[in-house]
Amino acid sequence: MTSSNLAIISTALSDSTLQGLRDEFEDRVFRGVDGFFAKYFDKKPWAPLVAAAAAGSGFPHLDAVMKQVQSLVPTLRSDTAGIHFRSEPLNKPGDPLSAAIYLLTGQQAHHIAPSNIRVCGQSYHATTNDHNDTHILRLYHQATQVFKAQPTRYFLHGFLVNGSTLELWVFDRSGAYSSETFDLRQRPNLLLQILCGYACMSDEEAGLNSFVKRCEANKTTYVEFDDQEDNRFYLGPDWIAAPSYLVGLGTACLGASRSASTAVVDPDAVVKFSWREDDATHPELQLLELARKRNVKGIIQVLGNQDLVSIAHLRSGLQFPQPLVNRTLSCVVTSPRGWPIQKFASIPELLHALGDLVEALGSLYLDGGIIHRDVAIKNLIIAPQPGAGRRKGVLIDFDLALDVENARALEPMMGSEGFMAIGILSGQKHTYRHDLESLFYVLLWLAIGNNHEADDASGIMQGLPEGSRLRKWCGMDFGAIRRDKAADMSPEGFVAMLDEFSPDFAPVQDLTRELHALLFPLHDGRIFTGTEMDRAAAKRLYDGMAAAFHKSASSFPM
Repeated sequence: MTSSNLAIISTALSDSTLQGLRDEFEDRVFRGVDGFFAKYFDKKPWAPLVAAAAAGSGFPHLDAVMKQVQSLVPTLRSDTAGIHFRSEPLNKPGDPLSAAIYLLTGQQAHHIAPSNIRVCGQSYHATTNDHNDTHILRLYHQATQVFKAQPTRYFLHGFLVNGSTLELWVFDRSGAYSSETFDLRQRPNLLLQILCGYACMSDEEAGLNSFVKRCEANKTTYVEFDDQEDNRFYLGPDWIAAPSYLVGLGTACLGASRSASTAVVDPDAVVKFSWREDDATHPELQLLELARKRNVKGIIQVLGNQDLVSIAHLRSGLQFPQPLVNRTLSCVVTSPRGWPIQKFASIPELLHALGDLVEALGSLYLDGGIIHRDVAIKNLIIAPQPGAGRRKGVLIDFDLALDVENARALEPMMGSEGFMAIGILSGQKHTYRHDLESLFYVLLWLAIGNNHEADDASGIMQGLPEGSRLRKWCGMDFGAIRRDKAADMSPEGFVAMLDEFSPDFAPVQDLTRELHALLFPLHDGRIFTGTEMDRAAAKRLYDGMAAAFHKSASSFPM
């Protein structure tokens, strides 16, 4: 992204984008927070040096301040290489914005890359009406673009010059908060002092992720658990997943490997960063560890994990008018690294993978006493299988999984839109069979949509005809969805479902009928959607479905 493009992003915002920002930050913004200036600028080892450098300066034009800051940087810090400010003037007639401003790390002072931004700001020629929040929303959007390029950073400093006033900001995954508003006519040297302070901040003070380290010898980045080299994982260059929003979980994933060279070309693990809401437990890690102890097969394995920082810690020393939404950032490394199941290379590969996933669900329940409760396309991958002739289906994402022994009498409804079992939609207690029913719906969504990109029902629906029965499987009216799904799983309705299969999946119709008969046997002429709870019945269902998948996959010509 070029510097001019980045500046335009900060100004040319549509009404819908502005409203989206209002909605995202609603009730998550605090202005004039007590203790702000003291926390970030007064109580720092470089504060006296910065104050002395700025003493006696006036409040000239912004360009003059920028030049003065750049000339002072070498006297304020020893490692000045690559630390520089950059402003982007905007000359649109009638546009009140004077400049978008960035503090950057990098050798190219003329180029603004979002991945190198340390601090961002906005400067306006004249004071804007407080009732017009557009200029603040532009700053929010600017910050969002930085987090989008740097999804693992802890927080971001920002500032807003509005005529002769200055307001300092910090953005994090729980929202945004600011200092008091300063009058630059009363404190004419303050802007220079603040900008010099930003330039003196360490990576940690600037909000960068200090857990991600850089190896200068080979220019790679890595994470390391317990400060042990044998627990070091080198990070791949490209994000597998990264959020486009600022406030929230901020879940971001990278490929990784214990070898620096392998991490770039063929990563075999995944590093996930995520800000979970305040909770004394980490349910996914606990259940994965429980599954490991119980020798569950066919699911992801945790290779390393660590809680890094919390919002409460980052905001310590500040006084807020109401309790904050605390989040804790964790780093978790799992293996294997695979491909989303919808990116299958062939129909036989998909069917074998689905058979593997039936076996994984069987091991999870019969060996581990755990049910997944969120079987959907997004939570299934196809992974390499060292020494084997084919790739393997693997179950991921255990955030909603449940240890059956510790289930409460009343559990909330769980699952993903479009994939929830009929019994769950009816308010029944989640059972092992519901996971298998959801896996069956995965096959139907893939066979009808034949979409190799979308990993959720809404994405697949965009390519479906208006009359597709799958369209009635989504929405918030769970009673209506239950009735429609039950009708579609009836003998007559299911024939119509098969008619919707894409041509590529026509050879899979016989398999689908066999699976349907296993999952929905007829009792007195009506499909049975309940669960036989004895262990022998569960094993029969797992074995029957897995065998059907593998047999069908093997029937395709080599």
